[in-house]
Amino acid sequence: MTARVSFKHSYMSFSSRTEPYQRADDVGYALSELLWHNGKPFYPVTALAEARFACARLAQGQFDETDEDNIDLILQMRRSTGGYFFEIILRNDEGTSYGGWAWGHDIALTDEIANGYRVLATHAAGNTFRFARDAATGRYACLDDLPVEKAGRG
Repeated sequence: MTARVSFKHSYMSFSSRTEPYQRADDVGYALSELLWHNGKPFYPVTALAEARFACARLAQGQFDETDEDNIDLILQMRRSTGGYFFEIILRNDEGTSYGGWAWGHDIALTDEIANGYRVLATHAAGNTFRFARDAATGRYACLDDLPVEKAGRG
């Protein structure tokens, strides 16, 4: 006797308010990159189910919420080491890529521009940390001494 396998449940789903460009495959590929760090697993895929995200324009210029190709995403991952890792997905007319990470209790866009992108500021333990996009790697990096490291697990 055989029994058919029935697939009745979704492992992860997007909310009804998630825009199509926010769940597009190019964003998915960039998200899969952030699950790893230095060649090792960093987050379990289930961490994405708990992540919250915000839309922003990190590249220099005005924010136009109708220009879907140029809206970047910042994910607030689950709390870790006393703060949150903020994972950055950069989107522009040339494509979508993983843009690095920041860490702190909260994150803000500053008016300062470095290498064509806004500098991000986070706060933790009474300190402010600034993150700027590195032109060589294309990813955000901390400009200050950060009290945490991002090391691969496993």
